[in-house]
Amino acid sequence: MLHQAVKTETRPPLGTVRRTQPALRQCCDNYVCPVCEQVVELTDFRQVVWHQRPGHKPMEMDD
Repeated sequence: MLHQAVKTETRPPLGTVRRTQPALRQCCDNYVCPVCEQVVELTDFRQVVWHQRPGHKPMEMDD
């Protein structure tokens, strides 16, 4: 019994899956406001407060 080789399956290495980049990272830094459909940067406190108001319009951005 010891002289029999154990069969192992050869598989490609894990973690090499290629995925397409999402158009917008909504998980961490920003989200799309459900009221006005504007992108809200969570790192900007003014934008977060503005988009919490019910029935608001899109915020005018300073350039």
